[in-house]
Amino acid sequence: MKEKIVVVGGGINGLVAANYLQRQAYDVVLLERKDKVGGACELDSVRFNGTSYQFPAGATTLGFMQDFVFEETGLAGKVDLMQPAHPGVVWFESLKSPCFLYEDLNQLKRELKTKWKEKGAVSEFFDDLERVRRFLIEGFRNAEIPDLGKAKSALGARLTKLWIEGSARDLFDHYFTSDQMKVFWAIEVTESGPVSLDSSFSAFTIPLLSSGSIFGGNWGFVKGGLYELIKALDRVNQERGVQVITGAKVLSASQNGSQLTYADSEGHAHKIDCDYIFFATDPLTAADVLKEKSLVKEVKSKRLLGTSGKMVLIFKKNVIWKDDTGNEDFDAAFKFIISTNNLEQFERSSMSITLPSQAFDSVSAFSPNYFEIYCESAAMRKFGIKTDYDAISVFFKDLSFGIMRDELPYVKQDVEKIILKRIENVDDFVGSILFIPKDLKERFFFPEGNIDHLEICDGQTFHTRTFSANEENFYQFGAHERIMYCGAGAYPAGSIAGTTGYMSVQNFLRTKAKGRNSAAKLAK
Repeated sequence: MKEKIVVVGGGINGLVAANYLQRQAYDVVLLERKDKVGGACELDSVRFNGTSYQFPAGATTLGFMQDFVFEETGLAGKVDLMQPAHPGVVWFESLKSPCFLYEDLNQLKRELKTKWKEKGAVSEFFDDLERVRRFLIEGFRNAEIPDLGKAKSALGARLTKLWIEGSARDLFDHYFTSDQMKVFWAIEVTESGPVSLDSSFSAFTIPLLSSGSIFGGNWGFVKGGLYELIKALDRVNQERGVQVITGAKVLSASQNGSQLTYADSEGHAHKIDCDYIFFATDPLTAADVLKEKSLVKEVKSKRLLGTSGKMVLIFKKNVIWKDDTGNEDFDAAFKFIISTNNLEQFERSSMSITLPSQAFDSVSAFSPNYFEIYCESAAMRKFGIKTDYDAISVFFKDLSFGIMRDELPYVKQDVEKIILKRIENVDDFVGSILFIPKDLKERFFFPEGNIDHLEICDGQTFHTRTFSANEENFYQFGAHERIMYCGAGAYPAGSIAGTTGYMSVQNFLRTKAKGRNSAAKLAK
């Protein structure tokens, strides 16, 4: 008889794990708490002045995924992808002109020198970034447990210290001279939480977030929206025999991985006998389900805080951006607005939000730092999908998890003002929808509103981003040999990639194979 594996969680990692397990001839059941799979990829709608508008409530862009995962899961050929041809656009509020992040290195260096007065080792930075990126991608492909010794063998002690073990501030000071270049790259360090630029391993987030191979380290869009990728993978999985049960809230699981109990949408309890369990949830949910106090305590001891907000702005006509170059895809290009001028201001903004909620007044609960703008409607027009309105998603920092509901109008107005300042046709603006860290916790079950379930920081990244008590099985959950954890809280991280789902399955298969080989040797 086939061994049965229950995968808990229908986000990208759960779907990818189920896909690879099913192809290894396991009997796979996937349980999803909501009424449909998707995790952080979710569509919603809002009404303004009697008109309904659809928008992505969660994630918008694709980039952290590996091309081999895209191919091997069967997604290739099921969805269309697009990367904007126009370089990214960066506005510093203190500067008059935007900077364009050209792909061509010589063109980029000229732009950085002209706009930001950058005179540092830009070529060396990108050469070294590519070396580290390639090392990470190879590790993903081979599902290797992250190891500092292997990093030093592949990259050398200097690059390992600079790019993996070191601080972001030291990394930036090594390569760059301009405040603008340093601040722009600092954005990646704090995306998952208020990580200090001076902390060890804070440099590692730079190559990590550039390690997706589906767009060569860049980011792009999926035709119809990111949720179409999720739906396609779900269809592939079910066609291959994965049993998907939605509306299933897991109540408990035995610590030997042999049984799991869940409640259906009507509250009726069901038991599933199984051989293994894969938790593709946040780690706190997994620990709570197992009812193991030591694991719950360990997860709660981690740095979990999320300080990201998201706002969707709706326009009744296509958005017309200021500083348009007239070149292809300017409207769909990735855009950034940065409010801080140097690393000291950047750090203060990030760290101020970590204060206890009672220490905030209505102003300090939101510290404008940077805004990442994803022009999804413009991207959909490139696919030939047109709507009679335009929606842009804005991911921004820094917002307190302890923000009070009566403070939201202030935050909303402030963000709208910053974004609309860069838009010509402000009269076409209809309204906005704001998501704060508490919303992300309630809607997507992110602990403390953290998009990656826990911060990517010292003690929680690279070789330490694990909950396993088994050195050989990196994705084992605690001391439980038959229970795996493959959510965004494990290495490498989340961001709609599925890499953790893939690596956990490969690690699991290798561990099982070693066990069989050891048993065979003992039998002889």
